Amino acid sequence: MTPPLVAYADLHDDPLVGALLELAENPDSELLAADAARAAMGHELDVATTIALAVVASDGPFATAARTGLPADDPRLALAGAELARLGTLAHDDARRLLQRHGLEGALAGTPLPPRTRDAMPLAAVTLVDTLAADASWLPHAPDLAAFHSTDATGDLAIHRVLRWLDGQLVGVGAPDRIALADLTGYEDQRAPLLEDLQAFLHGAPANDALLYGPPGTGKSAAVRACADAFADQGVRLVQVERDQLDDVEEALLALRDGPCTVLFLDDLVVDDDDRLDRMLRATLDGGVAERPSNVIVWATSNRLNLMHSSQSERADDVDQAETAGEKSALAARFGRRIRFGRQDRDAYLAICHRLVRDRLGEVPDGLDAEAMRFAVQGHGLSARTAVQFAASRLG
Repeated sequence: MTPPLVAYADLHDDPLVGALLELAENPDSELLAADAARAAMGHELDVATTIALAVVASDGPFATAARTGLPADDPRLALAGAELARLGTLAHDDARRLLQRHGLEGALAGTPLPPRTRDAMPLAAVTLVDTLAADASWLPHAPDLAAFHSTDATGDLAIHRVLRWLDGQLVGVGAPDRIALADLTGYEDQRAPLLEDLQAFLHGAPANDALLYGPPGTGKSAAVRACADAFADQGVRLVQVERDQLDDVEEALLALRDGPCTVLFLDDLVVDDDDRLDRMLRATLDGGVAERPSNVIVWATSNRLNLMHSSQSERADDVDQAETAGEKSALAARFGRRIRFGRQDRDAYLAICHRLVRDRLGEVPDGLDAEAMRFAVQGHGLSARTAVQFAASRLG
């Protein structure tokens, strides 16, 4: 009987890998063969790529130990190498042989990593998956995987450029809506310091947390996403914390410790009166009880600089209002970089409309300016968001 995996124990819980490992122990079982075939058919990727991806995304004992670095003579590398050899044979040879025995090899149809999946993954992860998917000899790659986990972490964080923090977990975004700097028009001066900070941060220099504030639709969120995307090929991750998860910011920061350089993104940040999250966020940004991870910076967007709503009770009591407003305004002061995105003028708005329409049609039709201005004054206003909405309505 083949012993269970230890270094890659978590792969027993993977639907396909677990089913194939069970089938390998009982190759005559029609039920286990059917389970493995169903698991294989549920994957868009071919079996070698699927198992390679599971290995690269492992958060099992070996990957976890490797996060803080393993010396070349560490015996855990040898154990992981032996299990990798077994998994490589399973991915490239045994899976087909085992299912062929039951006439189910057709379930193994699939493709290598498609372009949209590659675009959503860090380059280091793509390189490792391609290497493992191309050759059954996986044993020599234990040191490569250990080095990868020490810089790129484990689990979803290892194989996604963009993630969300949801219910205490990092959840990868499989098909992120990527925005490149080239897709944006205007606000170059506002984005410049963010790019400078991120460049310095990647090279080990400290960087300020940043607050981007201004009217809705001025491109604050797009700026965050585009700046992070500009450095994604260098390993930067973007992790968004949803508004209803803000009380978990400290937990999210700790989960990102010892991983790649990460922008923790708090979008549309507003401090409500009931939960008083401003106090918690201020403590977290300052380090709180636990030290802030040095590999994470926090970027937030808000429609207002002081990040606050005024409650009826605050307005009724001038003393309380002044005290509470002062506390909430103190949260904004925790962001060392504060960047204002002001309303756009007519020329800036039309420039975005021109670019969006030209990119789709190859030219700017006559009369476009008049159409765009009519669209703006019909309740939409002059903003980057309005320009995107106009282009969508104009182009169908």
